[in-house]
Amino acid sequence: MKSKVIVVSGVTASGKTTLINELQKQLNNCSIISFDDYNIDKLPSAPDIFTSVKDAVNQYDISNLLVDLKERLDKFEYILVDFPFAKRHSNLNPYIDLSIYINTPLDIALARRILRDYSDEENISAVFDWLNIYLDKARSLFVDFQGYVMDSADLVIDVTSELDQKLEIAQNKINDI
Repeated sequence: MKSKVIVVSGVTASGKTTLINELQKQLNNCSIISFDDYNIDKLPSAPDIFTSVKDAVNQYDISNLLVDLKERLDKFEYILVDFPFAKRHSNLNPYIDLSIYINTPLDIALARRILRDYSDEENISAVFDWLNIYLDKARSLFVDFQGYVMDSADLVIDVTSELDQKLEIAQNKINDI
């Protein structure tokens, strides 16, 4: 059996994990690999967070992720990979059968990130610190990221669609590969 590798990408808090977890419920013989499980952005070799996406994407060391992917190839019918850069990372690109980009307006991603990462934060200054970083540097990087990564996707899904619609769109495209 040849595995079908499906990568879901998008900015932080775009809904990648939600879509992948729901897709896994619909697909038989499926495995998930998540970027977040590897702390790739915390490795010493990782580029500075404010490096342009085009310059940074292939600086991320995804060797451990690739080892896990290769171990699962041909053991699962589907391998769903939660990976923000999708086809833009040259080491992962050769394995990708389908790249799905979740197009998320940056105001929604910002609100989700605050709710996700700061909901237990007792110190409101941490929220304000992130908002200042977002306005000063991060927003322009997210805009750059959206254009660069989304342009390489096989399928773009609007995050504002209902989850059932997103799943149906993704499932239809998956059936075509």
